[in-house]
Amino acid sequence: MIVRKLFFATLYIVFTGTVAAQQDVQYTQYYHNQVGFNPGVAGSSGSINLNVGHRSQWVGFENAPTSQNINADIPLAILHGGLLVNIVNDQIGFFQDIAAAVGYAYQLELGPGKLGIGLSVDFKNKNVKAAQWIYPDGTSGSSDPSIFAPNATAMTPEMNFGAYYSTDLWYGGLSTSRLLQSEANLGATAAYKSKLHYYLTGGINIPFRDLELVLSPNVLMKSDLNSNISLDININALIQEKIYGGLGYRNQDALSVMAGYQILPSLRLAYSYDITTSSLSAYSGGSHEIFLNYSFNIEVPPRIQGSYRNIRFL
Repeated sequence: MIVRKLFFATLYIVFTGTVAAQQDVQYTQYYHNQVGFNPGVAGSSGSINLNVGHRSQWVGFENAPTSQNINADIPLAILHGGLLVNIVNDQIGFFQDIAAAVGYAYQLELGPGKLGIGLSVDFKNKNVKAAQWIYPDGTSGSSDPSIFAPNATAMTPEMNFGAYYSTDLWYGGLSTSRLLQSEANLGATAAYKSKLHYYLTGGINIPFRDLELVLSPNVLMKSDLNSNISLDININALIQEKIYGGLGYRNQDALSVMAGYQILPSLRLAYSYDITTSSLSAYSGGSHEIFLNYSFNIEVPPRIQGSYRNIRFL
């Protein structure tokens, strides 16, 4: 109970006044969800990709962070690129963020691969649930103008930019979110201010054809220039294009174990478990994350020369 009180006291300190800390949702399986933080990815695969993900962080804490993400990217040859839709629901304690983004990426054939330059517009709604702040003097703090008002809500616009280059063997990306650095007013003087977030990512596929095995090291660096740089490193092994497993590491936070299965050629299920390595390890049951990806193409049959359709003869 004491740990939980300290946990929420820390949250209060972080969120009171004008906030300037890492604000974007983090995912252990970022390599399955790159369109979620880099709009330059949209349309790069040439397939329609649908992603659904859920993350439960620090299991064991009351009202611990949970996140859900649904996104899709669709290649459109007529636009020389792809469109994206990204919806995120993130909740921690009394705070809930719901964001919806739409975007476009221009895809350019360059050398052995493809370069995508993308931009997305993001609408974020921050909501303070029916929180009951209790202070040492026994009051709820309702007269303090710096306290977030219960049920306060605010919507702010944001923009995200990304560049992404990929070949059959490797990829690299650079992106930034919250370009507008909007401020959400949630009380008389209480405000939540967005800060720029930066992402640098890359990975490579190393095939061992005789073993029907592909090794895939991936790395992601992210920072808001205010807190420590977060570094995610992992390596996955794909066996017979069906089963894969891997290990990951996030500095000052967690070790990860990952597993997945290609249910169908177009449908993949992936799971990861984070073993907490920070000072929370004595109280946290770790973090669970699951992603479902559906990837497919819509084939339009070519028109046969010399034939036509008539509504009288179908």
